[in-house]
Amino acid sequence: MVQLNEAQEKVVTAPDGPVLVLAGAGSGKTRVIVERMAWLVREKNVYPRRLLALTFTNKAAGEMARRFAARLRESRTDAFIGTFHSFCLFLLRCDGTRIGLPENFVVFDDGDQLSLVKRLVREQGESAGVTPRQAMSWISRFKQSAEEPPPLPEKPRDSDRAMAVLWRRYHEELRNAGAVDFDGLLLEGLRLLRECPDVAEKWRRRFHYVLVDEYQDTNRVQYLLLKELSEGRGNIMAVGDEDQAIYSWRGADINNILDFERDFPGASVFRLEQNYRSTPSILSAANSLVSHNTRRLGKELWTARADTGPVRFVIAPTAEMEADFIADELRKGGTLSPRSVAILYRTHAQSRLIEEALRRRNIAYTVLGGVKFYNRKEVKDLVAYLRLAANGRDNEALRRILNVPSRGIGAVTRDRLEEYAAQRGIPLLDVLREADLDATLSGRAREGLTGLVSLIDELSSRVREDTVLHLVETVVDRVRYREWIEHSADTTDPGSVKNRLGVVDEFMEACREFDEREGAGKLSEFLAQLSLSSDVDFWEDEAPAAVLMTCHSAKGLEFDRVYICGMEEGLFPLAYWDDEDDADLEEERRLCYVAMTRAMNHLTLTMASRRAMYGSVKDARKCSRFVREIGMQRLQVITLEPPKKEGEETGKRGRGLVLSVDIDIASDEQAPVATGEADDTDSADSYKMGMRVRHAKWGSGTVLYVQGSGGRARIRVRFDTGVMKTLLASAAPLEILQERKR
Repeated sequence: MVQLNEAQEKVVTAPDGPVLVLAGAGSGKTRVIVERMAWLVREKNVYPRRLLALTFTNKAAGEMARRFAARLRESRTDAFIGTFHSFCLFLLRCDGTRIGLPENFVVFDDGDQLSLVKRLVREQGESAGVTPRQAMSWISRFKQSAEEPPPLPEKPRDSDRAMAVLWRRYHEELRNAGAVDFDGLLLEGLRLLRECPDVAEKWRRRFHYVLVDEYQDTNRVQYLLLKELSEGRGNIMAVGDEDQAIYSWRGADINNILDFERDFPGASVFRLEQNYRSTPSILSAANSLVSHNTRRLGKELWTARADTGPVRFVIAPTAEMEADFIADELRKGGTLSPRSVAILYRTHAQSRLIEEALRRRNIAYTVLGGVKFYNRKEVKDLVAYLRLAANGRDNEALRRILNVPSRGIGAVTRDRLEEYAAQRGIPLLDVLREADLDATLSGRAREGLTGLVSLIDELSSRVREDTVLHLVETVVDRVRYREWIEHSADTTDPGSVKNRLGVVDEFMEACREFDEREGAGKLSEFLAQLSLSSDVDFWEDEAPAAVLMTCHSAKGLEFDRVYICGMEEGLFPLAYWDDEDDADLEEERRLCYVAMTRAMNHLTLTMASRRAMYGSVKDARKCSRFVREIGMQRLQVITLEPPKKEGEETGKRGRGLVLSVDIDIASDEQAPVATGEADDTDSADSYKMGMRVRHAKWGSGTVLYVQGSGGRARIRVRFDTGVMKTLLASAAPLEILQERKR
């Protein structure tokens, strides 16, 4: 066993049964999971193939797999180490036909889903009442909760009826395309285990031990999957940190970790509190901040490291000066090293001024969270051909390349072909097989569509034995894709042609690397990997450049120096709160805690007293309550001043002292909020967590929780459109629909 501290060793050698590990930031949780697996193999003679380890990104899974193989002195092992989605994909590839999925089903990524939902929303016209993104969020929330929308009331509103139609049509289109969406992978995996007991038992016999990383980020479906898989032996080890639960907006449920001991009776609980990443000053500030949350199991991070200086808080007169301060510090610091600097912000909109300041000083930087390589148009086009080769029912893929390159198919012709396919209930590709007999098509269109069908059929016949690279080369050559780019690109910008052709070359290189790893006949696996990828998976973290990203994107990373920008009320936290116990405010506080604990040696918080937001300039902005919660005695305050004449002092420094910049940091005053008194002191008693309600303005929704009692009680509701509101019980026009069954 490698060297472990006392707390880590207790986790690694824990007895069988359910185990909860509360692993603070930088406490070595990946090491503990890997060492636990190695200990089970070496000391308890457990075969590696009996181990199932689940996490949330391909990058984290790959790192864990490499470490585990190295510990066993093998090049690879038979343990399944991957994401929840890749595991469910594995289950469904093996046994999905038992619940009616086709063997060659495809996985729709975010772009595919958006394209489909856009078309369905257009079909409904104005009656839909939502944007495609809102509709996707609405669909996703139900699926992540393992639910379906509630039945329509006797007299539904137009918007309720439209959403019900959208839900039905969306899943009809998925079935017709032989496709599963991202959330559907988990839901279908759960359905397989529940509806086929013999299949569930087969996988329980295979996996004797289940280990879960980042357990605080699991949603309800993932929780139910883990319950199914660990049934019987009960050997589940959940490693997580409730103080880093920051993804409720995408379905994560913090109650999964808070209620672990209730859900898995007899669980052993361990705490990893020694931090190996950050300095004492950084940890003191972070501990102080997160201690203001009430929904936590509790831990206090500490470190044996020497300190490298206090946490700084910089107050700039303007957002432009905030950006210039950071850029000037980086310029004075000399050459950047890989992973040396991260500039974090709450919203993407904050990056513009920072980017401009870095560009003016010729400082190298990269922005994490922009357009992913695999979302580039050229890549999506070529992947659409591959998807059709793998599954001829994939209408969304066919729609994308029907006229790419141009085949003389206009919008009217395309709509007519789609309508004909819908009337006959057949895939669009089958309609194109009859194109040579369609007298309404032009000669060019008939020739183009006939050639497209011939190409797809040829590719389909080769997918089981050919390499991905050879398939892509065939597409590029046969449809003359490079020539099409050269003729369709902006002729006034030769660089755009070069860049687009470079994307094609880079994609081919990615295909070649995949073929070298996996061999021929693995197109389905290649397509699945693309669908399950994330920004972090493709981030080149060895480049000597400053990294700009949102605080959410920074989770799981670490940097020598970290700047957190925009520490102002209404920006971080992102909204104004009058209720300190609000669950969303607690999540904002956890997000700030996560951002702070990314720093290894130097942490700087910044704010601007004047900033343009939402199209208008806001003066005298209020300091974030998070700064006050950290405690001014823990901060070195730096107040910037506008540029002075030569020879004059340009800045002032103080420790625990606020120097005038139109802001009162020490003030506890909160933003004004509407208040009211209730006549009925029992008005909140009828509302319960999980209850279905309807609001006159925001429609139907689910009660998340009720805070307080009597007339001042507040009800937190997540509406089906994705909107979340906190409402006063005595005044909110809420109609109770039904109680949610658990």
